[in-house]
Amino acid sequence: MAKERGKGKYGRPRYNQAAKIIARFGGESALAQALGVSRTRPYVWQYQHPYGSDGLIPVKSIAAVERAARLQGVLLTANDWAPERIEYDEVAQ
Repeated sequence: MAKERGKGKYGRPRYNQAAKIIARFGGESALAQALGVSRTRPYVWQYQHPYGSDGLIPVKSIAAVERAARLQGVLLTANDWAPERIEYDEVAQ
């Protein structure tokens, strides 16, 4: 049986903004390389608070992400930046 993600220490984020932006860059490693930061940084954005930023890109990183997108030729739309609340279906076990 495959391990179910999102139920451990880091939980499930409430928003999907970081996931949308990361997908536009082609993954966490690609975004980290474009930003010149540790490969783990984009993963932390997707962790539930208090271990991460709950699916939101931190305000101090937004300008760097926009700059990296321009340099890499990644098109980021207003919809990508708009955080949407994630609703999870709770499955009774």
